[in-house]
Amino acid sequence: MRLYEFAGDDTVGRYIVVLKNLIGRYASKKQPAKLNWEALNKLVNTAGIEMTADYETFKSMYDSNPALQGLIKNFNAQGLELNIPGAPDAEEPEQGQDAATSDSQAAVDQIAAGAAQANLG
Repeated sequence: MRLYEFAGDDTVGRYIVVLKNLIGRYASKKQPAKLNWEALNKLVNTAGIEMTADYETFKSMYDSNPALQGLIKNFNAQGLELNIPGAPDAEEPEQGQDAATSDSQAAVDQIAAGAAQANLG
């Protein structure tokens, strides 16, 4: 094969390059990346790829391309979440928040117990 035969209209390959660039940006910040379809389409169109993705279009690309599957953590009708190495899960609260919440709850419980004793006595 000749080089120009490899460089044909590889829309999915260029789409993957855009996603890898996004993953690199978010990985450097160690942040999760969730994009809705509109935002993703704007990014892809800015990169010169004439393609409009929605859930159905993306699902067909995802199902047929293992390289794309490795880049995506999750997707649904609202958009997709990229697989960012080193980023915390967007759904899970940070551990520091749990500790602060439990300390605050312990303080409230102690005040309430003291107030209950004062009201009973």
